[in-house]
Amino acid sequence: MAAVPDLAPRGPRPAASGRKAVVARLPGLALLVALVVLWQVVVSVGDIQPVLLPGPGLVAEQLGEVWQIGLLQSAFLSTMYALGLGLVLGVVAGLLLGLLVGMLPRIDLVASPYMWGVFSTPDIALVPIVILWFGFGATTKVGMVFLAVMIPLALSCKDGVRSIDMSLVRAAVSFCSNRRDLFLKVIVPSTVPSIATGIRNGISRGFVGVLVVEMTVGTDGLGREVMYAMRQFNTARMFAFVAVLVLIAVVLITLSKRLESLTSRWREEVSL
Repeated sequence: MAAVPDLAPRGPRPAASGRKAVVARLPGLALLVALVVLWQVVVSVGDIQPVLLPGPGLVAEQLGEVWQIGLLQSAFLSTMYALGLGLVLGVVAGLLLGLLVGMLPRIDLVASPYMWGVFSTPDIALVPIVILWFGFGATTKVGMVFLAVMIPLALSCKDGVRSIDMSLVRAAVSFCSNRRDLFLKVIVPSTVPSIATGIRNGISRGFVGVLVVEMTVGTDGLGREVMYAMRQFNTARMFAFVAVLVLIAVVLITLSKRLESLTSRWREEVSL
């Protein structure tokens, strides 16, 4: 009996793709190891006091200690709760505001200068206003993240709407599309890449915003623990919390870039 040829489409094998992903990350891991070794060499050779620059071993020891007493987990949850809730609210409001301003040129003419003004204002300048509105609790952090996320996303969404290919709009109108179909099938899909870019910028600004509030107001969270360790001259613990912040930032930026890459792939496929 003749063998049946395998006509199934051949894609990249999962094991091969996983191996490529590991290989692609090796240079970054090697750089991290090299930096830690260099850090230890500088501390040992320079005989630097731990209060000025602790070695990586002391930082790792403090990281294990705050984990054992539960301080790291509670601070992490407090920061991520405010960031997550503020991010969701800011994304919803930013999308609505960006679509509204982008689709109505008169509102765009009036509102855009003020939106760019708020966008250019440093987060630290908005903290007193947010405290005045929301007090000193966790709501202050949520409100700060909300403002930090909403404005960049609204501006990106507005630019996405204003840069829609008008040939798509004319084609949809020529096929008798009503306003609802024009909005759902042309405007919204065309602005998805801009929305993803706005969310990525919003995550970065939101993370900075929540840390600014925690460091200045002193509410619970990772930012407060950094400042508290500094005031106690516990430099190793301060470095440990800063390392956690860097790790969180890397994860958030990686996830937002992945989201942006997925939406950009959709745009490239359409253009082809």
